[in-house]
Amino acid sequence: MKQAILLACHLLVIAAAAAASDTVTIPPLQCGDDEREYGAGACPQETKFTAGTVSTALHLKVGGEAAGCDSEWATSLEFGLETVPAQQPVVSAVLVVRKTGYSDDSEGFPYVGVFAYPATGAPVSVGRDELTPDTMLDVVFPSSANVDLSFDVTAAVQALVDAGAARAGFLLAGVYSEVGYEDWISVGGMAYAVPPRLVVVYEGTVAAPAGSWSAVKAAYR
Repeated sequence: MKQAILLACHLLVIAAAAAASDTVTIPPLQCGDDEREYGAGACPQETKFTAGTVSTALHLKVGGEAAGCDSEWATSLEFGLETVPAQQPVVSAVLVVRKTGYSDDSEGFPYVGVFAYPATGAPVSVGRDELTPDTMLDVVFPSSANVDLSFDVTAAVQALVDAGAARAGFLLAGVYSEVGYEDWISVGGMAYAVPPRLVVVYEGTVAAPAGSWSAVKAAYR
């Protein structure tokens, strides 16, 4: 009986070691927003956002605006992945941004989706028609309170880690076009008191305790 108990305990220790995980909270490398104008008459009719922009503003905008030429805003965020071991299984990855008080809910708030884009640190065009419920990673409906908005981006981060990518790029935009609506929100940028962050939990590489099997063998002698 003693030997069986010792064996079970050692197996539990080994299993716990194998199942250990590590968590990293990654600050952004860069943040920015972009306005896509799509108005009538002499107004521009832009069909794409520019992701990978850089801004030092405290507040970055997401959603529609109906002032002057109708438009909508999107915010892009890029994070370095060097702290996540390449090809390591990712348990979870959550993008967290803080909704701030700088917003206009005259016509409510938009459903905010998060979309992946190829991040290089340079501007990249993202077609508005590429941002759909089928391509979004997750969606949040903001409340009126200034709280954290959390988006599950696990699948996208796992794909990037598997590929050995250096960066992850995420675009926050309305799930549907918000042009002509006054419903934008703001999220904190890099200089905000609560900046964006990417929280990644991945399977650890903790080895089984040295000598554990020899201890099991000794218990049976």
